[in-house]
Amino acid sequence: MDRFLARPQACGYLLLAIALLVAAGRAGAAVAQSSFPRPEAIEPNVEFWVDVFTRYSDRDFIVMDRTQVARVYQIFHLPGDGPPSWTDVDSTNDYLKTKYTEILTRLAAHDVPADFEEKAVAALFKSQRHPDYTAAVQNLRVQQGMSEQFRASLVRARFYLPRIERIFQGFDLPPELALLPVVESGFRPDARSKAGALGLWQFTRATAKSYIRVSRWNDERLDPQRATEAAAKLLVHNHDMLGDWPLAITAYDYGTGGMMQAVEATNGGNLFDIVRTYEGPHFGFASKNYYAEFLAALQVWDHREMYFPGIDAEPPTEEMPPPRVLRASLHIYRHAVGTPLRRVALSSHHRVVHARHHALRHRHSRRVKRMREA
Repeated sequence: MDRFLARPQACGYLLLAIALLVAAGRAGAAVAQSSFPRPEAIEPNVEFWVDVFTRYSDRDFIVMDRTQVARVYQIFHLPGDGPPSWTDVDSTNDYLKTKYTEILTRLAAHDVPADFEEKAVAALFKSQRHPDYTAAVQNLRVQQGMSEQFRASLVRARFYLPRIERIFQGFDLPPELALLPVVESGFRPDARSKAGALGLWQFTRATAKSYIRVSRWNDERLDPQRATEAAAKLLVHNHDMLGDWPLAITAYDYGTGGMMQAVEATNGGNLFDIVRTYEGPHFGFASKNYYAEFLAALQVWDHREMYFPGIDAEPPTEEMPPPRVLRASLHIYRHAVGTPLRRVALSSHHRVVHARHHALRHRHSRRVKRMREA
């Protein structure tokens, strides 16, 4: 303190430096806002996904309207502990959809609520002079909560975000895009979807082949570094073709060609016009909400200690090996001759050991064969 009193010039330099840092921070926030706009029209969707990611557990089921996510009919909590089984999930979905299909159908037929539940549903349509309950039946959706899964994915993210951000920096991509795997795979490099998408970035075989090697024995979708480089190239391509990040990010889910058709069909409309009006093939709930999910993930990550107190001190789960172990497992995995891809799970140690044993046994048999031939 005395030094600054004795040298006012130094104090002035310090204050100037602080002011520049503050200005830089504000400029960075402005750039992020301009790159990833969050208009009022999309706000209900973003807040809905924030709740799904942080507020509702995997035993909570949200009955909602897929076109107006703020219209929530019920939050149903499935009694019990631990993750529900697939049978529990399916039966709960069937029960809730049947229940609200019957309520909405009765309201469509009589338009006068007969009991408490019908009155509660009718109240959600009070802003409409002539509610279309029949259309609402077609828009029914049951969304399962994800708070446990999402928290675990943010913990796993600490392994990968620094590396992904460095790779994206080399492609001049916004660092916020490094968080996309939390929506795609939950930061699981061995994740596989029902549609056959694989890895941290959930590439389908067809898309991945444009950027990386995909074969029975060398599927680089499972290599976090190579898959991240491929994702960076695809995101750059999407942005070059579509011109802004909301469209480019949605194209990561829907496809570049499909998004370009949507833009053309809406006379060059932005994403928010497209979501509201476009009814193209396969442009469904997931694609329409993909950008909102990304914004929600950014919000939760930036304020993760508020949503998940203590998360930054939480150790990684056992199911997620460190990157070096993962790369070593990939090496064993690729050279386990005769072991199909679907039989090796990188998150399971005993299967990696089995792959190593299989590879060593194969080398031994070849050595024995050469000795016999000699």
